[in-house]
Amino acid sequence: MKNIVEGFELSVKKFPDHIAIKDKNRYLTYKELDKESSRVAVELVKNGLKKGQFVSIFLKRSVDTVVSILGILKAGGVYVPLDPAHPEERNRYIIEDTQSPFLITKSDWLEKIKKLNVSSKNILLDRLDDNDEDVSVDIQENDLAYVIYTSGTTGNPKGTLLRHVGVLNLVSWKQRVFNIRSEDRVLQFATFSFDASVPETFVSLFNGSILYLIDDEERMSAEHFLKTIDREGITVIPAIPTVFCNQLSKYAKTHGKRKFGKVRAVGVAGELLTGEVARNFKRQFGNETTLFNLYGPTETTVAASYYEVPDEIDENMYSVPIGKAIDGTKLYVVNEKGERCKVGEIGELWIASVGISLGYLNQPEKTAEVFIKNPFEDIFEGMVYKSGDLVKELEDGNLVFIDRKDTQVKIRGHRIEIAEIENRMCQIEGILDAVVVVEEDNAEKILKAFYISTDELSHAFIINELKKNLPSYMIPSKMKRIEELPFAPTGKVDRKKLKMIEADRVILVTDEIVNPRNQVEEDILNAWKRVLNIEGIGVKEDFFEVGGHSLKIIEVLAEIKKKYRGLFIKDFFELRTVEKLAAKAIKEYKKEVQVKETTFVQLKEYPVLKVDKILPKVKSVVLTGATGFLGSHLLKRLADMKIHTYAIVRGNQPEERLKKKLNKYFHMEMNEYIHVVNGNLTQRFFGLSVDEFKELAFKVDAVIHSAADVRHFGEREHFEKVNVEGTKHVLELLDVNPDLVFHHISTVGTVEDLLLEGKWMEFQGKNKIPEDLQLNNVYTDTKLKAERLVLDKVKEGYQTFIYRMGNLTGRASDGVFQENIDSNAFYRMMKLMILVGKAPDVNWMVDFTPIDFASAVVTTSVLKTQHARRVYHVNHPEPIHYRKFIDLLNEVGYKVELMDKIEYEEFVLNLTSEEARNLLVAQLDGDGAKDSEAVFDSRDTMTSLGIKNIPEINKEYMKKLLEHAFEVGFIKANKIVEEVLV
Repeated sequence: MKNIVEGFELSVKKFPDHIAIKDKNRYLTYKELDKESSRVAVELVKNGLKKGQFVSIFLKRSVDTVVSILGILKAGGVYVPLDPAHPEERNRYIIEDTQSPFLITKSDWLEKIKKLNVSSKNILLDRLDDNDEDVSVDIQENDLAYVIYTSGTTGNPKGTLLRHVGVLNLVSWKQRVFNIRSEDRVLQFATFSFDASVPETFVSLFNGSILYLIDDEERMSAEHFLKTIDREGITVIPAIPTVFCNQLSKYAKTHGKRKFGKVRAVGVAGELLTGEVARNFKRQFGNETTLFNLYGPTETTVAASYYEVPDEIDENMYSVPIGKAIDGTKLYVVNEKGERCKVGEIGELWIASVGISLGYLNQPEKTAEVFIKNPFEDIFEGMVYKSGDLVKELEDGNLVFIDRKDTQVKIRGHRIEIAEIENRMCQIEGILDAVVVVEEDNAEKILKAFYISTDELSHAFIINELKKNLPSYMIPSKMKRIEELPFAPTGKVDRKKLKMIEADRVILVTDEIVNPRNQVEEDILNAWKRVLNIEGIGVKEDFFEVGGHSLKIIEVLAEIKKKYRGLFIKDFFELRTVEKLAAKAIKEYKKEVQVKETTFVQLKEYPVLKVDKILPKVKSVVLTGATGFLGSHLLKRLADMKIHTYAIVRGNQPEERLKKKLNKYFHMEMNEYIHVVNGNLTQRFFGLSVDEFKELAFKVDAVIHSAADVRHFGEREHFEKVNVEGTKHVLELLDVNPDLVFHHISTVGTVEDLLLEGKWMEFQGKNKIPEDLQLNNVYTDTKLKAERLVLDKVKEGYQTFIYRMGNLTGRASDGVFQENIDSNAFYRMMKLMILVGKAPDVNWMVDFTPIDFASAVVTTSVLKTQHARRVYHVNHPEPIHYRKFIDLLNEVGYKVELMDKIEYEEFVLNLTSEEARNLLVAQLDGDGAKDSEAVFDSRDTMTSLGIKNIPEINKEYMKKLLEHAFEVGFIKANKIVEEVLV
């Protein structure tokens, strides 16, 4: 083959219906990818693209990016990958430098592209004509294929020109060494503006493999990455950054993960691979995965050498070799006189290669400086590239990387010339001189900047000036103003001394500091500054990026809630900036408070699905969430009934943790019916081996999935991982053993939120949960998603059941409640009422579901072999009115007076007690006393299961609850606390 297009088309002919490329949202077969890319090629040619012209791609990493790349190459063009996350000036410079006549993008990006103010014609992927035409362009191996821009010392990046022949040579070598096959699943990790994306993409597409594009969320942490590797069955990872390799090993060790999924080969590149990082990888993942240390500059088509890391690594080895030349490449170690070094001598690495670049676009002087005539032999067009890297040759012929000859470094796999950053800093008005050094911070390289300035400049100002021209990975993480630069005896800046000087951490604020534009923004921003103890931020900063977290939200709201009642905890997770929070506060403030009589709505056990078979008798079960309040009560009841229960418990010393819970709640010991399995639900197969997982599935008759994150606010990502992904992992037990019966613990909060959001009618009378039904609250939305997963299994022939739990309260027998009583919203509400002697007057049917009653209902259902329904509501069938609840508090000796809801909030927010105000904030978020139409109807559940022993919610029960709260110190005193009003 003579070009990249031919290599791809061979795969299309051999594997037309194989999946070629996939991301989390979409996939294309080879035939479809061929057709989609041909549409792009036809559009380009039709609009006048000439062979060898540059075409810029302005897209987020996606299937569309690969479609665009192939389309450009088919049309004879040269692709120029841009990153929309990079500064406008950088992208504008690249488009202008290449004089790209066309820019491929989608409609969503048009507004951002307009700001670039370039003359390129936009080719919109989402508006292409559907046609079956094709193009035929004579592309030779020495024709240009792409240009990658790397950091440059002049203040602008350098465009490196690469040819088809280099890619063909690279792919051929990588296919041989990594043994890529059509059945492989290859991971595409790098951004397309980074040259590592080239071998990842084409080594897969040339071999009929599946190329999976991991997205930013999936590669943001070792946890997400490993989960994706498992889920997608990845077998080959062409390259990941060296630092990330270390993170994977550390995470896997901490979480007891012993296997790297199905991955048989992985390359690491970008920075020095130390012996310790390689040893950690081998210790953690064993010898099942082959590890390659890869080295190569963009200027020689990505790779120049490689080294297969041995299974046993000498403890004295500090630096893992970068190895020997790849195919079509020759390496020379050269001293300052231009002579080849002897073995063991340190010199600069010069590279001759089939894939050597044609130089830097529009920079002839820089090109002539590093691309020179080969003085040693006439091979590969007679040229060598002077890499600027210092290496030495070992006795066995392998090379070891020593350092950079100049100040260029790599940060998170991105090649950076420090001089470019220093140059940009010196362009900032007021800065006279600047020096940037690299510091090791927890095994990760970060940039630290020192500067001399005429005046005091805020770090936020400097950061925002730099962000106009530099991508985020080139922004220093630390800064310090100094009076003068230290110099070494040689007359050069003493960078080693600067490395030893501590500097201040800086915050990567948004584009520029935007000051408050109204009183609401000013109030909220001031609260942020006080609580977070921070300056130099504006109304566009992200709360969590400037040091905020969930506890800080409470503190901020405690300061502003009195004035802005329309803001809630969840808003900080969803809106995140002062600007957006203020907009919501203003909108809510304009709404009139409406008090209306509430008509109660019975929320029944929908959807209705019939059970058409008799279930097997249950003798043993798998139980998740056994250390939780409900889970421990289910475990105790099952053990008492001599049901063998396999409790999935994560973390260190799982058996000890479970023992403590059982002793705490029941004063009981473990017995022969309780079996502990150390597993983590956020991992596939619970982190067990496949054989162990299969064995577990066939040991039991039923599964009770009681584990969940039940907080009512937080990051969606976390709730998805625990409540949705965790449920998927537990459901996989059914895939192993289809005879298992699955019992899923959910919450009545799902149906209440459906009612509050006006979506209850969409739920009624259905025999499934509609696919498009979503909730605004992340907690209940993820629980609804989990319910859908469980009930969808019924269509596949599995036996699954849902239990929506009500407001779980202390035991009917003795009032004992969960260990972390202070985190329960309902108990915190009671505490506040007792603390201040007041309560808001609302119209609400209050559900008390004693935990021993709830666990009895669930276990009764689990052990039944005949069912009339699949969805159960596990709550008290006779809720009491809120006023009755207040009467009960008074009857047991706590004087609590009802007052208008708005007046009550005003009263508490004006108290000097910080505890009272903080307690109120969470309750105003929806977890406290409220006007509500919702009544959780469980009458059909109780009738179906034959439950007759219903506990009474009376004075005696209320007394038990409060006596327990008093005993554990949750409620301090049996009296009203008088406060001095502000």
